[in-house]
Amino acid sequence: MVNTDTRYIIWLLDFLSSLGMDTNAIAANNGISRSELHKPNVLINAKQHRGLLTDAQQCYEGSDLGLTLGLKRSIATHDQLAYLMMSSATLRDASHIGLKYQNYSGRFSGNLVVTSFSEIQAEGCYQIDAKAELGELRVLAIEDLLANIVTTCRWVLGQALPITKLRCNYPAPVHAERYQAIFNCPVEFDAPVTQLFFDAAILDQPLPQSSPESVNFYKKLCEEKSITRNHGDIAWRLSQIIVEDPASPPSLHDAALKLHCSCRTLSRKLLAQGWRYQQLIDQVREIHARRHLSDPTLSITRIGQQLGYADSSGFHRAFKKWTGLSPSAFRHALFAVR
Repeated sequence: MVNTDTRYIIWLLDFLSSLGMDTNAIAANNGISRSELHKPNVLINAKQHRGLLTDAQQCYEGSDLGLTLGLKRSIATHDQLAYLMMSSATLRDASHIGLKYQNYSGRFSGNLVVTSFSEIQAEGCYQIDAKAELGELRVLAIEDLLANIVTTCRWVLGQALPITKLRCNYPAPVHAERYQAIFNCPVEFDAPVTQLFFDAAILDQPLPQSSPESVNFYKKLCEEKSITRNHGDIAWRLSQIIVEDPASPPSLHDAALKLHCSCRTLSRKLLAQGWRYQQLIDQVREIHARRHLSDPTLSITRIGQQLGYADSSGFHRAFKKWTGLSPSAFRHALFAVR
């Protein structure tokens, strides 16, 4: 499993403490010594991270902890990645870079929560896919990401992201009125997918702190740290290979060669993380399918072909297995007037 960056954990505990929580007790309850966090080579695993957030959610006086964490998260917790994004030429470049290293600072596993980006009919779109395995933390994780997209884009752009609409694939929470204040756009709950749309005209405008030399410098640092942090997360590394061409993913044998191990070793490591290779391929294809179906200019047949299905029936069966809906029913739900 991916380990969480200790800088984020230090900030999280400090922030929760500012909200009046007994963070020494919360940390100790999850096997974390606050005094040890500042030492080099200390690792916080995914179970401890989730435990911290679960305890915090129980102690928090309210229901909007996810939004609060996302809005208040310090730029320092993103480390070199924040400077890489701000140094990029455009928001488009910054988005691609940010999503490439989206689990850099340890926000859950890159397979439990996956954010993707696309451009659909003159609108940019950040899509968040969070697995049901997150349980009670699922909405918190999504709200944290949505609110932090707003904050991060303000760092990068030097102005507010011009959001046009937000779809959330969960029921309206108790604190639903906060969404209007944060996102300042129409909000739809119980949607088939979580998507944040904005005016695509801003994607290619020059960023105020753009620096090609800084990009090269910070990109190298992020790449080195990403390799180190994700070395043990074979599922994440494999998903990055699959996403390069979801229509024609490498065979297990070829994937093993890319990762410098045998098929048996690769399969064993995947199973240890609760995955089979085909499951990873299906997850990548499902995320792409949900995003493509949001684009009304793409036919369902064409989407299936882009994902490697020779005929529409194969894509229909796979999509219904993933979501419980046919592609056409999913698309209808996306664009139905509410």
